Amino acid sequence: MTNILRHKKLDELGIKNEIPKTSKLINDILKISLPAAAETFLVGLVGLMDTIMVGSLGKEAISSVSITQQPVYITLTFCFGLTAGIIAIVSRRFGQNDREGANKALRQTLVLGIIISSIITILSLVFGRAFIKLAGAKPDTIDNATAYFKIVSSVLILNYLRILILAGQRAAGYTKMTLITNIIANATNILFNYLLINGNFGFPRLEVRGAAYATIIGNIVAFLVAFASVYRSKRFVSIHFKENWRLDIETIKSLYFVSLSAFIEQIFMRIGFFLIAVIINNLGTDAVAINTITQNIVSLSFNIIDGFAIGAAALVGKSLGEDKADLSYAYGVLSQMICIGIGIFMMVIIMIFRKPLSDIFTNDKMIVSKAAKLLLFASIVVLPQSLQWVTTVMLRAAGDSKYTARGSMYSVMIIRPLLSYILCYPLSLGLYGAWAGMLIDQTFRLIHNEKRFLSLEWIKIRL
Repeated sequence: MTNILRHKKLDELGIKNEIPKTSKLINDILKISLPAAAETFLVGLVGLMDTIMVGSLGKEAISSVSITQQPVYITLTFCFGLTAGIIAIVSRRFGQNDREGANKALRQTLVLGIIISSIITILSLVFGRAFIKLAGAKPDTIDNATAYFKIVSSVLILNYLRILILAGQRAAGYTKMTLITNIIANATNILFNYLLINGNFGFPRLEVRGAAYATIIGNIVAFLVAFASVYRSKRFVSIHFKENWRLDIETIKSLYFVSLSAFIEQIFMRIGFFLIAVIINNLGTDAVAINTITQNIVSLSFNIIDGFAIGAAALVGKSLGEDKADLSYAYGVLSQMICIGIGIFMMVIIMIFRKPLSDIFTNDKMIVSKAAKLLLFASIVVLPQSLQWVTTVMLRAAGDSKYTARGSMYSVMIIRPLLSYILCYPLSLGLYGAWAGMLIDQTFRLIHNEKRFLSLEWIKIRL
């Protein structure tokens, strides 16, 4: 195992730190990654519960909420870019034991987040309907989809702040706190889904709008808990209003170095995902409902992998901050191996239980039958996605977001939409064509990013 965890190029570069026992490394990974994986899994589970509860209203309701998914993610694009920057910098400063540097970066990021999210909130409220129509909403879904999008966008500022605060905590290894935050927020979301979608216990029956209000109530609670966890905290990551909140050029430069590339990568990805969503949405309401069920089930495996990617990013960044590139590489390889194992396990589970899993979303037997059949093929995507994602997040944590951005531009924005369109329409494969495009996209990004990881170019980046 030791030979696998040590790259021969490390010896050529004269990097010869002592690597702890494999059992110690695995314990470090699990200590950080398991709470993060539990958190991201719960987030995915709440999304699944949203779909199930909305599904009781019919396939048009499922489609209405599904259509808003990519527009909502587009409003968060800048936030995801800032998140990559804060994770890279805080994890490095954590390794350097530079608490002031880490918290200064967090404060700068929060100020930028407030400015950017305020602008995007106004644009979303003014142009929401046009945006949703562009996403492919049909006459039977556009009213509900527009209402859902505008309601969710109304608390975008708090959503930005919550995501950035939790990213700072994860980067310093405080994944248990982010888990607690999301458990409370998700429980709130599910409770109000139950109360507002169908009007239980005397609450008004708001249907799709009820799901949207439940989401923003959950987001507000999440922000309050996240803020309370860092306000005047004695932990490594903390916020004090008496400290200097003015924008600092040097800190902004460090954030700019990572965040700009990560933001550009997010733009490429969101444009690509938006185009793919339009392709699928134009297949009709039934196809959107089938794809939504399939996507929700497959996404649960991705949520677990995302947690391990978060843990890997924190350990990789911390080790680089300690000037231990060989330890960083060892954590990376072990994290990849763990994620491959999880991916295989989840793929088998989805294949075996695809019918009962599909059945919990809707009473429409035709929709359930087609979703269950599609899952046999769609579950294969889990394997390349698992390894691709953990590798991508580790490269970003090292500050190598320019490289991952190039891969996303070629694959997500060009290759996948083009192939998906050709396979969906000219070759008449429908949803199978869209998922085949996704499989090719994930495989391409896996090869692209794994090549970079093995090159060790990322250990040379300074932040």
